[in-house]
Amino acid sequence: MINKKVQRIKLIIAILVVAIVAVIIGVRIYIYNKTGEKNMPFQVSEIIIVSTARRYEGEATAPIEENGSIWNFQVVQNNDMYIEIKNNAKNNEKIKNIKISNIEITQKPAKGTIRAFMPNSVEGSRYTYTDEYEVKDSLTYRGSEENSYKDLHINRNGGKLSISFANRDLGNYSSGDDTEVTYDGKMLSRMECSDEDIRFKIAFDLTIELEDGRAYLGRIEADVNCDGLVENGTTQVDIKDFSNVVFKRI
Repeated sequence: MINKKVQRIKLIIAILVVAIVAVIIGVRIYIYNKTGEKNMPFQVSEIIIVSTARRYEGEATAPIEENGSIWNFQVVQNNDMYIEIKNNAKNNEKIKNIKISNIEITQKPAKGTIRAFMPNSVEGSRYTYTDEYEVKDSLTYRGSEENSYKDLHINRNGGKLSISFANRDLGNYSSGDDTEVTYDGKMLSRMECSDEDIRFKIAFDLTIELEDGRAYLGRIEADVNCDGLVENGTTQVDIKDFSNVVFKRI
């Protein structure tokens, strides 16, 4: 009889121990899912979005007369994003790759369509908004000795990478009386586009892969509001608060 009581007590203790361990593991998983990795060797420290507008490079550069217009050309409204990766490494960790993927327009603009573009690979303007430079699935920057947008390189010790989100479907700038054109966001006023018409929200996965094989993935979200673009021609948004971004080991 005593042996049965002892066995029952042992069984109860064992069940309690298993339950406590399960609760501890569950709490840790819950906290990890909420807060992600702490003390990462590299982290996103700042995102700068520079918005303006320009002539679409896919067309001839000379003004043409059409339907009484001296100027008649397609306009692209571009939002160039620069992502700074800060080095917190304590054990000489190095960046192998940084990848932008799963790009999603979470709030579409009222006019046009947003597409993602990589930096061009030739000298001159940083971006050429033609089909050959459109990002279809993902964009990867390789770790290197120095930053190079056109070569898609980022310094192994941390640096900056860039991607542009552009709207090529807003229409044409047409004018029969302008003697010259300033190629910036002010062109949109003649196209009956307001700041609110071109505002959108973007989200994408950012994966930081280290040379030692570790990799971290976080979901970045940004509101590209373009406030003041039509009036001022160019706007800039600085994002420094990433408390809502959760990076996890993958």
